Amino acid sequence: MNKFAAAALCTALSFGLAGFALAQNTDFPGVQKAMSPQTYDAAGLNKLSPEERARLDEFIRGYVSTSTEKAATAAVDQATRQGKVKRNEPEVIESAIVGRFSGYDGRTTFTLENGQVYKQSQPVSRNYPPVDSPPVIVTRGTGTFSGYRMYILGGGNIRVGRLK
Repeated sequence: MNKFAAAALCTALSFGLAGFALAQNTDFPGVQKAMSPQTYDAAGLNKLSPEERARLDEFIRGYVSTSTEKAATAAVDQATRQGKVKRNEPEVIESAIVGRFSGYDGRTTFTLENGQVYKQSQPVSRNYPPVDSPPVIVTRGTGTFSGYRMYILGGGNIRVGRLK
């Protein structure tokens, strides 16, 4: 990938992910709904007024959107800097998960809109607020034992292995 194409890809992804982040901003249900009542009370959040809670919810939405966008941009930058393509496969894949995403359980399989299928290769579980067809960026390492890493908008990132 030449420098112009890499720069164009980074710019397009940045604008595209920012748009997705803004559209997804309303998907976070708020801290009161996202947390169990016991955790909510233990954190002292029951002391907040509705206006203060709304400000906290908006901060969290913006923080998650920005963090995910930064992670995706960093992944694209790293993949383009490495400049190696194995077996004629792209180093960066942009697509979306088919259907609803609410996290992963250590054995999750992800089917993408482009027809590719990935399986979680990290034995971790995470729950996220449910999102319909979130955009993803999948990068592939260039080392001998490198695999794929999937960056899910609103759902962090995780190591995956490609099944199809």
